[in-house]
Amino acid sequence: MSRRVKIGLIQVQQRPEDDYAKRLDTLYEMAENCLKAGAELVFFPEAYQHVPDRQIIFRPDELNRKFEEWKERCAGLARKYHAYVVPWDYEVSGEKIYNCSYILDREGRETGRFRKVHLTHAELERGIAHGDDFPVFDLDFGRVGIMICFDNYYPESARILGNRGAELVLYPLYGDTLIPQWELKMRARAVDNSMYIACSQIDNRPGVVYTGMVDPCGNVIARLELQPSFAVVEIEMGKAVDTHTTGSLEHTENIRDYLARCRYPAAYGGLLEETADPKSWDEIFYGNPPHILTKEEYLEEKK
Repeated sequence: MSRRVKIGLIQVQQRPEDDYAKRLDTLYEMAENCLKAGAELVFFPEAYQHVPDRQIIFRPDELNRKFEEWKERCAGLARKYHAYVVPWDYEVSGEKIYNCSYILDREGRETGRFRKVHLTHAELERGIAHGDDFPVFDLDFGRVGIMICFDNYYPESARILGNRGAELVLYPLYGDTLIPQWELKMRARAVDNSMYIACSQIDNRPGVVYTGMVDPCGNVIARLELQPSFAVVEIEMGKAVDTHTTGSLEHTENIRDYLARCRYPAAYGGLLEETADPKSWDEIFYGNPPHILTKEEYLEEKK
């Protein structure tokens, strides 16, 4: 049974003069615009509010306070419009810091959290911790998963979400330097798993479009080309994608269910193997690896 739902997409502009408070106001205003236009779920891009002060991850008490304050503000927005709001933030958990997105339900209660699994060199250098799972969340209109930025460089991320029944994947990101390939990857992930992929990001390259949505057939159904901008896109969750993989027009199958029945995971052990002959950072980078300030160096500077 199909269900129609409206999803809010946000594309924010990178303005160096905007501080943390201004960036939160921008996110809030654009999210509210989406909700006023009928969105039942809106989600935020990765990293935007913390760009002016990346070293905040070395001040966990301050970071945790800001996390809780922003979460409560977003919860109020969810309650006000009786809609799902999905913020992004750095999460403090014990001695670890995670890159995460979390789902606030229509009453403002947290109903799910995803921690970014695949981390870039810069994140690893700063001591960000890996997430270790790709959960799927049951919302009242369907099953939703999340992957964050670099997660999408690994098709296994979307594959696990699809295997667990995700019909829609939210994809908050900071940006992507593989510009021509970006949309191709979105379309491939959607087709491979017969699900919607929705993106919200920071538009830090004039004229480059990252934010948008792809349907389960791989069609691009939304592109945000203005900076900044937002859009509300209506989709049909649960709609079957029919095909004729059997080679006979007399037999039509739901491709999502058909692929699930034909999967043979016993042959997938190679996915868990280490990459053959992994290179060192010195070999990966053309020149020396970029130096990222570590927590120890930050504390030394503060003395």
